[in-house]
Amino acid sequence: MRLLIASPRDRLGDSVKLAEALANFGVKTVCIHDREYYAFSEFKVLKHVPFPKLLRLIKRFQPNFTFTYVPYYTAHMAKLLSQPLLIHLRGDIWTESQWHRTLYHALPRRMLFEWKTLVVTRGIKKADLILPVSRWLEKQVKQRLPNHPTHVLYRGVDSEKWRAKPNIPLFKFKRPAVVGVFEFTIYPKVTGLLKFMKCLEKMPDVNFYFAGSGPYINLVKRNCPSNMHLIGRLSKFGVQRLLASGDLFVHPSALDALPRSVVEASLMEKPIVASSVGGMPEIIDNNKTGYLCDVNNTEHWVEKIRFLLDNPNFAKSMGKNARRLVMEKFDWKKIAKDFVERLTEQAS
Repeated sequence: MRLLIASPRDRLGDSVKLAEALANFGVKTVCIHDREYYAFSEFKVLKHVPFPKLLRLIKRFQPNFTFTYVPYYTAHMAKLLSQPLLIHLRGDIWTESQWHRTLYHALPRRMLFEWKTLVVTRGIKKADLILPVSRWLEKQVKQRLPNHPTHVLYRGVDSEKWRAKPNIPLFKFKRPAVVGVFEFTIYPKVTGLLKFMKCLEKMPDVNFYFAGSGPYINLVKRNCPSNMHLIGRLSKFGVQRLLASGDLFVHPSALDALPRSVVEASLMEKPIVASSVGGMPEIIDNNKTGYLCDVNNTEHWVEKIRFLLDNPNFAKSMGKNARRLVMEKFDWKKIAKDFVERLTEQAS
């Protein structure tokens, strides 16, 4: 079996890991950076204009399936050659695009956004198999495209790169320190954090440190209590330092399909308190590897955070359980095996 994976820059690492895992099952894979197959660089307005180079690659490699994360022109060009198309979805693109639309006020940028959204949604409809990143997201897809074949494809983890290391340099945080990694890009996600600020007001002796950036960060800054610290976007190593420096990890989002940050915090053996939305219950075994809270229940959040801070031995045990669960559930080989079985079924 041959598989062509077209990936944006930020997902090339995952593509390579998936390809390596698939090789164990006899799948020959070619991974490409999709930007290299468009006529303009990613810094130009017309960055999604297709280029014949991709058509030539598909004809030469003759994959059994073309796999893409972002269904721009890669999806359309694959179908132009009657290629079976697989699309990996990591978010509710329909809901998220509605909120992204509100960020564009100038007519030219709004028109470009509408065009890109049209290309993406039509690309998804062309898929022979849609691969949502969580069971929750699969349900959202089924509501939009009830007759489309779907199969959950989790995003694997590199457990060796994400582990608690005794020699990692720590941030000089005030104690106790609760940490989080947040995307300030989608308003419904940020509303969870805004509601969470009530918890901060009830715990003035606890310090909260959030990494991340995005268009809604200024909204958070305007409502930020004194014990909340926004430290901006961090590198991968910076996120590892952040997680190692915190006593526990919180993720008060109001919308998330399967947040990478929660998986990484689990691998770093952090006890987690997160909102019970989206795919969060697929990462956290409630009361065993972390706590799931209603995003509107301030008292519940405060109770669980206080308990973990007051019981460090229990918190440490919960963090170890979190790592074991994530390693078992999001192992690349396990994901690849399940994926190959589904592709074999799809091809037959």
